[in-house]
Amino acid sequence: MKFLLFKLPLACAFIAALLYLALGLALSHGKTLGPRHAPFPYPRFDFVRGTLQDYETYSRTYLRAGRLNAKDKATLDNLAPFLLEPDPGCPRASSGKWPRGVVLTHGLIDSPYSMRPLGEALRGHCLLVYGLLLPAHGSRPGALRDSSWREWAEAEHWAAQRVGEQVERVVLGGHSAGATLAVLEAERNPQVQALVLFAPAFGINDSARYAKFLAPLSLAFPAAAWFEVKPDSARYRYESFPFRAAAETWALIQATWQQTRAAPRNLPTFTVLSRPDNTVDADAALAFMAANTNAASHTLLYSQHPENEGAVAARVQVLPSADLTGGLLGISHLGLMTPPNHPEYGRDGAYRNCGHYPPPSAEYRDCKAGGRSFYGEATPENLVQGLIERSAFNPYYDAMLSELLAFFDRLD
Repeated sequence: MKFLLFKLPLACAFIAALLYLALGLALSHGKTLGPRHAPFPYPRFDFVRGTLQDYETYSRTYLRAGRLNAKDKATLDNLAPFLLEPDPGCPRASSGKWPRGVVLTHGLIDSPYSMRPLGEALRGHCLLVYGLLLPAHGSRPGALRDSSWREWAEAEHWAAQRVGEQVERVVLGGHSAGATLAVLEAERNPQVQALVLFAPAFGINDSARYAKFLAPLSLAFPAAAWFEVKPDSARYRYESFPFRAAAETWALIQATWQQTRAAPRNLPTFTVLSRPDNTVDADAALAFMAANTNAASHTLLYSQHPENEGAVAARVQVLPSADLTGGLLGISHLGLMTPPNHPEYGRDGAYRNCGHYPPPSAEYRDCKAGGRSFYGEATPENLVQGLIERSAFNPYYDAMLSELLAFFDRLD
């Protein structure tokens, strides 16, 4: 009996080692890492004492050090955080401050470049606009292996404070995980007056909750640390994605739900969603908005099948997103805040999102070459219709922007 008891831990350890080996090999299969996937130990910024100008200087230094290509000034300008003052002629408050300012926060794996057109439009509406670059973004995907949601939330809090020093009232806006960060900060910051959310990440695939347990695998199997390894052909966003980033996004969502349930502020909130959405759970965002009873709140839901939406909550406007004559099956998660004439992400832009096809397959190659059958979300329903390019723009941007500006007018 003693001999068997001695053998049992050894057997368990042997089985665990076999499982570790099998899982490491499985998660590494087909993934070839390059220098851009190596951890990038970037220096941390002092979010306690640093100014907007300090962060501008820090970010440009960090971007030059971290990027392996496309270090030209124009690219770095688009990646860096930006501050846009209101157009000349916009009035100031009696205090000498601008009446209102907005912080715009990009999504996970993205950069401030994705929020810039929206920022320009809001600047024209007499808002002070700050486009935040989240830590570990804009350089190389490997930087995300050493970054946490608490660091992103610290940056969001810092940006809200610094903008708040120059304005009477602060609005926080964001896309995907950037929208979640905006909500979390708004619940903690009484100076925040309203929220603008594009496809907020209030729910993602449940498997993300287990991603943190995969970290030990990367010690022996570096490729196993990565959920996706893509060519990273985009200049302004990552296409490779580590499990660590998924785990941190999951943790951010849980912290945000906990905070909103503990002390909901019920702020005026403008939300733009798409269905289907392969990245976040649109139903979770609709549930968040259903609980928001502020009379100024409003939701635009672009639906590929509006006839299937059924009854929706008050202040939710369902809009059809398909336009088959224009080659559009629907709108994806990526570009709800992006105009169709955007030089990078627009209908005829330089970037094409084709990561749903495995490189270097013929489908991936043809999609990258512009041989799409339709724009849309990369769902099983759509993929059987032909070659799908995931739409990174909103073809109804002008109408959406009009609704957003009307929302701001209602805040006055």
